Amino acid sequence: MPPHFHLEYYEPPQGLERHLLALFHFAWDAPVIHERHPGALAQLVLFPHGTGTVTFGQREDAILGEAYMISAFSTAVPYSMNGPWHAIGASLSPFGWAALTGRSVKDLLDRVHPAHELLGDDIRQAAHDINTAYRAGKLDGRQACKCLAQWIEARLQQLPPAHERLIERTIDWLGQSLKPDVEALFDRLDYSRRQAERLIEQYFGFPPAALARKYRAVRAASLLARANLSDRAESEIAEAFYDQPHMVREIRRYCGYTPAKLGGSDEPLFLTLLRMKNLSQLGRSRTSG
Repeated sequence: MPPHFHLEYYEPPQGLERHLLALFHFAWDAPVIHERHPGALAQLVLFPHGTGTVTFGQREDAILGEAYMISAFSTAVPYSMNGPWHAIGASLSPFGWAALTGRSVKDLLDRVHPAHELLGDDIRQAAHDINTAYRAGKLDGRQACKCLAQWIEARLQQLPPAHERLIERTIDWLGQSLKPDVEALFDRLDYSRRQAERLIEQYFGFPPAALARKYRAVRAASLLARANLSDRAESEIAEAFYDQPHMVREIRRYCGYTPAKLGGSDEPLFLTLLRMKNLSQLGRSRTSG
């Protein structure tokens, strides 16, 4: 019998659609939880319940406090949590990460950061207040997410217009297919190749070829996790990889598992994260606001 957890997504408040892909409330009341996180998108997460560790190769990042920033990951990573585990969070678009932190994603890859290290001491009090009210039953998941969104909104900074255009065009390029042409991206950007690569790494964490490779695997896994896969989607996946062994290797690298359709086993939370609407909302973030 699969584990039972609750995961609910909420639309960002009006005006924040460009910066927040989704707000979410998660609860899993098992005493010990072992899972993996795909790390496709950055998040700001509050933890009213639960402690644990996230493992990056030989290093472990501890989750002991009330608020953390999750940067993009190079690969899916395992984690262990002592339950009950509850989380209140916001998935950030590249616009959102940059406008909220002012920091380069490239410099902060593969880390779980105590939120105050990137956002200042204000987040300590905000997280304490929201988590305390949630634990006392004064806020439910939706209300806690709304409070977090309000905190974020008040602290967003304006990006240079030219950089906004680069982010928009890169997101649009990523969404064109499972295997977008890297040269086509450079053709549409108002920068030299070297400048464009540097800025894309700053806002997305990876150079264009590596970014496309990662999102190809994550999106393919998300499609394969669907109960009803259309013939068109199946054909697109097949064309994006050299062959099935190549597809399996890439999905295992970036997602940490083999889809059931390819002979692997289902993992409830991980598959829910892959099915989440955050990836489809990424395209929306380029035009909202």
